[in-house]
Amino acid sequence: MRRPLFTVCLCLVTIIAIMRILAGVGTGEDTGLPPDGSPVKITGRIDTRSSEEIILKSISIIQNDQEYSYSGKLQCELENMKTAMITAGAVTEEEKTLKIGQQIVLEGTFALFSTATNPGEFDAQAYYAAKGIGGRVRKAQILAAGEKYSFLREKLYGFRQVLHDRLAEVFPAKEASVMQTLLLGEKEELDAEVKALYQKNGIAHILSISGLHITLLGMGVYRLLKRLGLPVRAAAVGGAMLLLIYGVMVGMSVSASRAIGMYLLQMLGIFVGRTYDMLTGLGLMALLLVLQEPERLFDVSFLMSFGAVLGICILTPVFSGGCWERDADAESEVKGISTWFRTVADILGDSAYERNKYREGWRKVAYEEIRRMVSAVKGGFAASVGVILFTLPVQLWFFYEIPVYSVLLNLLVLPFMSAVVAGGILSLIPGLGIVGTVDCLILWWYEWICERFGELPGAVWCVGQPERWQIVCYYAGIFLLVFGRKYVEAWKKRGTYGEENVPGDRLHSARTPWCLITRGADESIRNRKRDCKGEMMHRNRVPHLIAAVMILGLLIGLLTGNFDCGSRVTFLDVGQGDGIVVETGQGAYLFDCGSTSRKNIGEYVLKPYLKSRGISSLRGVFVSHPDEDHMNGVLELMENGEEWGITAEQLFLPAIRESERRETFEQLLAAAEDAGIPVSYIKYGDEIRDSQLRLLCLHPEENTTLADANAYSECFYVEVFAKKMKQEAIDDRKANDASGASAIGKISILLTGDVEGEGERQLTQKLQALQESQALQESQSLQESRSLQESRSLQESRSLQESQSLQESQSLQLTRRLQEQRGQRKFRVDILKVAHHGSGYSTGTEFLTTASPVTAIISCGRNNSYGHPHVETLQRLEDARVPWYGTMDYGALTVTVDSHGNRLHGYLRRK
Repeated sequence: MRRPLFTVCLCLVTIIAIMRILAGVGTGEDTGLPPDGSPVKITGRIDTRSSEEIILKSISIIQNDQEYSYSGKLQCELENMKTAMITAGAVTEEEKTLKIGQQIVLEGTFALFSTATNPGEFDAQAYYAAKGIGGRVRKAQILAAGEKYSFLREKLYGFRQVLHDRLAEVFPAKEASVMQTLLLGEKEELDAEVKALYQKNGIAHILSISGLHITLLGMGVYRLLKRLGLPVRAAAVGGAMLLLIYGVMVGMSVSASRAIGMYLLQMLGIFVGRTYDMLTGLGLMALLLVLQEPERLFDVSFLMSFGAVLGICILTPVFSGGCWERDADAESEVKGISTWFRTVADILGDSAYERNKYREGWRKVAYEEIRRMVSAVKGGFAASVGVILFTLPVQLWFFYEIPVYSVLLNLLVLPFMSAVVAGGILSLIPGLGIVGTVDCLILWWYEWICERFGELPGAVWCVGQPERWQIVCYYAGIFLLVFGRKYVEAWKKRGTYGEENVPGDRLHSARTPWCLITRGADESIRNRKRDCKGEMMHRNRVPHLIAAVMILGLLIGLLTGNFDCGSRVTFLDVGQGDGIVVETGQGAYLFDCGSTSRKNIGEYVLKPYLKSRGISSLRGVFVSHPDEDHMNGVLELMENGEEWGITAEQLFLPAIRESERRETFEQLLAAAEDAGIPVSYIKYGDEIRDSQLRLLCLHPEENTTLADANAYSECFYVEVFAKKMKQEAIDDRKANDASGASAIGKISILLTGDVEGEGERQLTQKLQALQESQALQESQSLQESRSLQESRSLQESRSLQESQSLQESQSLQLTRRLQEQRGQRKFRVDILKVAHHGSGYSTGTEFLTTASPVTAIISCGRNNSYGHPHVETLQRLEDARVPWYGTMDYGALTVTVDSHGNRLHGYLRRK
């Protein structure tokens, strides 16, 4: 086994990941923390600090005379870092300034980070848990502070602030934020537009502190010290010390810890005289970071950082034609982006040079430069493809979409990164600020090229979040491809030399007859055979590359394919408001989206949900009435849909009086007009159909005169069918409808908006009319069926009379049973969306009796100021024996409809 330590580390990390998944990962819950919202008094030591907050470690918490010991960290929000502290006696201004390493006592309100309650939503609790931070203290006030502090870390923090101010002086504001992120790791300073632009185009990784910085700083210092005459070991120690100091100053992020740790292992190898292996170093660093904080296993920064290096080591050789071991060894010798180019140039350069060694003079120089340029482009392309393919599942799991042109864009961006980092470092030196002009030009070039690529058709491919089994199959296929290719090459070599031994084996020369024969042969003959063999191996790379590309194409298709055979209806948890998405094989529809308890509900809930489901277009958007808790998310969609990459084909509003439409929906109509979205007004009796959806409007009447916006809310009777349904289920659909039961592969939902008062009474009448109409259709269907049976019976021979009598008897029994069930159950819907968030002024007894729902769903905010759902409404539901589920308890509630039946589950899966 070539890399036993790497294999052991990989197995241990995998075991830890499986254990964390089985134990329930990412909840961020800890028994050592007090209840959310409780006043606390905390003693701890300052780990890091900024202008507005501090991070505490070694924490002791007191809440209501109960003491908690917490091993993690807490974030404390302060209004001013130079806060006056309640201490005995007078204190100087210097003593009022908090310092890293100080022991402090503070009080405030403890709060847990918000957890995701909808599919695709950002989970702040899991994000901070990966950093070891379990909660935060709001409105913290310092009560006391000790005198001792960490001198080195405090001085490094001060030096970092000096560098921060220096970059702000040299560069314009936007470029300064990029350089502060790039050199000092201050991601909170990054300009929001630049961040979004880089993320959209797939080059946000260039802003992380990683191998490029280590190459310029660590290896630069190491080589400089060697040239100054220091011994190799002393130079290695000097480079390692500088990097450790730099890592402490910038905060030791995941990518920085990985790069610095791998560099230190390389310097350790030089110090003890051992060979450094890149994959072994990578595996060891992954294990150390995971043991330090297991939650990192599910953090996007950790997965992308380590996945990118694995992609370079494992997949890049597949496209560059090199062998896995050789590329890994080459990577251990040279770091940074230039490694990608030089490694492949070394692989391709030998045979090319031998074939053209007759060139002399300027021809030879020109050929050599062209060869190196071509090799650099090939190497850069292979490295970009390797990184993107290996991190593709991570990209889709966290961001749901693929920047299609990111491979080409990285080829244009990465070659200039060394100049950007080097120029930024030089600009920090007094008197060399002019060097920053070059960086400004490069950063402007980056923005321009990203904008141009973003304008290309299909720049972003919205795939959605893959299933876990798709990710497992994808990586299994990747490793089978890589290791299978390795063993195929070994098998071909054995066939070429006729023995188990291959070139490089120490017994090869003694066991291979061919070598015994050629020992005395002319040297020129052996050289020609070697050249011919090299040509043959070069030609054999083409079919291997084609086969690899085809296999990778199949794996990408498996990863990005939509294998969901069911339709679904999702009641989003928007807080105090409504938001419902109906998905079928024909498209998606949105019914309301708004909230009064959560800000930017469209940006933080609706957009990520649609992206996670791979939805880039909505066939219809329905707004029941103009209240904010049903509309402000839709307004965000109208205003920002083009930027999000999500379009709405049509907007449907209630058909109120024409004279009031423009005034009532003024802001929404203006946004739809600017976005070029057609607007229609929907009324009672309007119907929308496709092969998997029937949408019937039950309220309001056209040009309704109801003055209350809640009263004229749009109400719909929705029937959703599975994308793929068994033929038996289709044949039995009418019988199931007649019995009032839910058909297999079908579900009926009643959406009621905020309807109440006179509007609810009108809706009840419409439901009763619909019930009578459905009963009439059922009766006619039964009569037609009986008439058909009678006509067939007249054509039967007398010998089948007994059998026919039996069939008629069974038919009569079935008819009576259906009529009895219909008489008992009347009109019924499977799911009722309770009106007005469970208000006591809606969902009356008569309405519930008429609708007769099987299940009810209530959408409202946790601990909302309205007291929703009201006790009166819940009592009426209980009296009607209708079980109910609320988004405040279960998060987003999703109904899945397929050929096997209907299933309702909550995102939080709490009972």
